[in-house]
Amino acid sequence: MVDVTQFTDQTWLDRSGNFHSAALHVVERYRPIDANHINYEATIDDPKVFTRPWKMSMVLYRRLDAGMRILENECYAFGLEHTWLRPPQ
Repeated sequence: MVDVTQFTDQTWLDRSGNFHSAALHVVERYRPIDANHINYEATIDDPKVFTRPWKMSMVLYRRLDAGMRILENECYAFGLEHTWLRPPQ
């Protein structure tokens, strides 16, 4: 279990612009299913933004494809530097 608090209100929850306040509290749970799968669950609680806590869950899995490789991922502020997010000119 990962229990996270002390957020700032300077980030978004997703690329759609869903926001949170500094009161955000996130509890994440990782439960092994087998050697290649993990059940991930997150409880999101922010009483200044949401009327009640909400949960999300998904299965995380290890890719076993032949020749599979992990590519480098670059982080950008708000993701706006990507050309596919820029409006057409």
